[in-house]
Amino acid sequence: MERVSSGTIHFGTTEMTRVAPNERGVTMLFQRPLLFPHLTVGQNVRLAMKKGSRQDVNEWLERVGLTGRAESFVHELSGGEQQRASLARALASEPNFLLLDEPFSSLDLPRRRELRTLIRRLTEAEGVTTLLVTHDREEAMAMADYVYVMEQGRIIDQGNPVRLAETSPFFGDGVHLNGEWYSLSDVKLVLRPTKESFERVTITKELIQYGVRFYEVEREAGERLIVQTSETFSEAMTAYIVRKEG
Repeated sequence: MERVSSGTIHFGTTEMTRVAPNERGVTMLFQRPLLFPHLTVGQNVRLAMKKGSRQDVNEWLERVGLTGRAESFVHELSGGEQQRASLARALASEPNFLLLDEPFSSLDLPRRRELRTLIRRLTEAEGVTTLLVTHDREEAMAMADYVYVMEQGRIIDQGNPVRLAETSPFFGDGVHLNGEWYSLSDVKLVLRPTKESFERVTITKELIQYGVRFYEVEREAGERLIVQTSETFSEAMTAYIVRKEG
């Protein structure tokens, strides 16, 4: 909605810099649903459609899990249902580009997971390019094909989310040993250090999941990490994080 002061904006090969906002084929899903409270759910969805019958509206509501709620008013829906209705309205406008501004932040964890799975499935089915803004790495891992990590308005890292989780100190989980960052998959816990790169930690908890042994450890600064190991620590409270061979 802002006027461009310099540069150009392209969607693919099409320049959109001076195209009116309502003609760009862009829609947005905000943190809050922002539905019109004086309209029914069906009327909210119909408002976004260029052409559409009652059946078309009902089909969109069915796709987002709101079958039979076309005549309901906004206040009769839960927060998660309102966000689903907002999603139906956004996609019913047949956008080329969907913007998501932390649309899950007001929802509880189960509803977040349901909605992000639904959004991923529907946007793929509709072929809608989608840009998600989030502070949650789990959401980025679950939804993104490509991630840009930003700090102070600048891109500081980018790439496939799985690769970033393994290689990026800004996105992945890891530790600094002797000033060098290692992903948690590149370090292990031992009773006695045998390498130059190591850090002494305190064992606080033992965890075994799917037959794999982990330990929760506490660093000197108070940070706690879960580190995998092949060793067994019976009485020892002190161990060392070391980088793996290679």
